[in-house]
Amino acid sequence: MMNTPGANNAAVRRFVWILSIAVPLLVTALFLIPPAEGLSEDTLRRVYMLPRLNALLNGCAFLCLAFSLKSIRNGQVTRHRNLNTAALALSALFLLSYVTFHMLTESTRFGGEGAIRYLYFSILISHILMSAVIVPLALFSYARGLAGDIEKHRRIAKVTMPMWLYVTATGVIVFWMISPYYPY
Repeated sequence: MMNTPGANNAAVRRFVWILSIAVPLLVTALFLIPPAEGLSEDTLRRVYMLPRLNALLNGCAFLCLAFSLKSIRNGQVTRHRNLNTAALALSALFLLSYVTFHMLTESTRFGGEGAIRYLYFSILISHILMSAVIVPLALFSYARGLAGDIEKHRRIAKVTMPMWLYVTATGVIVFWMISPYYPY
């Protein structure tokens, strides 16, 4: 039995919506369950390397997206697709590392005071909210591009690209701002 394009589209939509609901629920659950206990000092030092990795992954995803945008504006469709694939893979690796870190550690409190505190939380809150929204946008945009549905891809990408750039950039900024308060 052959799959029809409609059946494939429905499966892709179902997959995107499942991930779009599961990812924010998983991230929320991380803050409701207690972190792992009994980790050695050596293990904790290694675990606290993950936020640096997360910032690196976000920064690399940002660069992939920026070059992807430049590529498509220059008509380099294959390069655009490859860079978006890399950005999506980097974002998936980020999510795995982020979940691992927060399963093993308590949340770090931001220690800044005054205006910097308000700036940090405004960036953090906008980053968190857009992170939840970017999941379906990025996945639908990517899937539509791969499927060759260029008109729908372009329409959603006009919203997705600036938002995804913002999320990846602010991920790095949030790391820079919170990193002085990590214990390791």
